[in-house]
Amino acid sequence: MSVLRSKIALFAATAGLTAGTVALATPASADVISDGSSWFCYHRICLSYNGDGDGAWWTSEASEWTDLEGQKFHGGVMSGTEWNGYGQPVKNAAAWVGNGGSQDIYVYVNSKAYGWGAYDVVYPGRAGNLQVTRNNEAAYSTNVYS
Repeated sequence: MSVLRSKIALFAATAGLTAGTVALATPASADVISDGSSWFCYHRICLSYNGDGDGAWWTSEASEWTDLEGQKFHGGVMSGTEWNGYGQPVKNAAAWVGNGGSQDIYVYVNSKAYGWGAYDVVYPGRAGNLQVTRNNEAAYSTNVYS
């Protein structure tokens, strides 16, 4: 009976480790940004240095940017804060996203080379503060990769 209990205990411990490993390997899925209006984002994507669309902006019409490395924030649109973050790197520094396009946009924590990872999705015509990827974004796409 002692051998059977040992085998059961070993199996239970192994199963627990396996479940823990799978849980660690699964990225945090996504957060949906669908509340705020992007009435002042006239581009496919707008990222701002500060939350609520304040601060310097970075914009693009491309359907996908696989790595935001080297991109810099330019002047924003909010009076009084449009220069906060001007010239700073976009990668891992954006706090807000706007979608002025017609497709969902997925903002990822990793660049394509590192497997995209967890993401925020923002619906067309919507904007809001980044959640999963706030100050931790590296790429975006109109395609979901997970």
